[in-house]
Amino acid sequence: MEEMRSLHRLLTLLTILIYECSYINIVSTNCVKISSINQKSIMAKSEIKANEIITKIKQGKSLDSVKSEVSNTPDEWFKYSNKAYNTYLKKVKKERKGIENRKHVSATSNEQVTEIIGRATFHPHLRALQKKGRIEKLDYFKVFSILIDAAILSYYRTNFISCYLTLLPVIEGVIIRWMGYTETNTKPDFEDVRKFFKNYAQRQPCPYNILFHNVYVKACDKILNNHFYKPTTSGNSWANFNRHVASHLLNDNQFGTKENCIRLFILFDAMTEIAVYESRINDPKFNIRDEEIENDINLYGNVILDNMKTTPEQTMFGTTFLDIKV
Repeated sequence: MEEMRSLHRLLTLLTILIYECSYINIVSTNCVKISSINQKSIMAKSEIKANEIITKIKQGKSLDSVKSEVSNTPDEWFKYSNKAYNTYLKKVKKERKGIENRKHVSATSNEQVTEIIGRATFHPHLRALQKKGRIEKLDYFKVFSILIDAAILSYYRTNFISCYLTLLPVIEGVIIRWMGYTETNTKPDFEDVRKFFKNYAQRQPCPYNILFHNVYVKACDKILNNHFYKPTTSGNSWANFNRHVASHLLNDNQFGTKENCIRLFILFDAMTEIAVYESRINDPKFNIRDEEIENDINLYGNVILDNMKTTPEQTMFGTTFLDIKV
């Protein structure tokens, strides 16, 4: 009996639709129109929520507060935060384009921004500045400060194998803490770690310096997925720059090379940039005084100068002073 009632209701509804539209093609047309209206309504809501997110974050509200105010579910936050990020990025790109077109105004183009990612340097001044102004100041990085020092000193001693293997686990250590992991939690799934930089909009829909942020997150995502975390079943990473190869010694080729050390520090430094932009704090690196980094610069310099004479590393690894000339 209940099935008959349901069927009757369905037939009644269908009869009304056909009566109102007269012909099937009109029914189809109107349904498309209704769907289009609903889609526009959903898009309009996303646009409103996106602008609301941007406004609230710029007002200084915490991300957790913004999340609870504009979304009820993780799916909603995923949708609204992505919309907010893309809206904000589009707005800033448009503003920057206007600046580039003005006379007598210098502005870095998007292509030039991308090139900045490739400028890796081990100059003692920069490394000391990174240590005091970034690593020791940022929550997800500070616990690894000693390991970073060990990697830098190994590099300056031309012990590139030790440098690489010391810094290798730090990348994942930083990411899982960024994801909220503590020693009492279950470690996040590896796939979530690998895709971490794809989820930049959910972490921060309105980062400072969004043009640079967008370049850095996309670069880090490519480095992780195309090389560092690339599944070995999918082929070889460039120059064996791969966490699995180093951790499990999956082949006999060299991975602890000077070039891979540089690649690893590029990735690490890019991660600090992203952390600063997403935290929306003033970059602490620019508040560091010369006297705060003087001792580290001198220490790094002394280690570098040790390479002017033959060292055990040079003898055993066939390296020279020219390998770490800065």
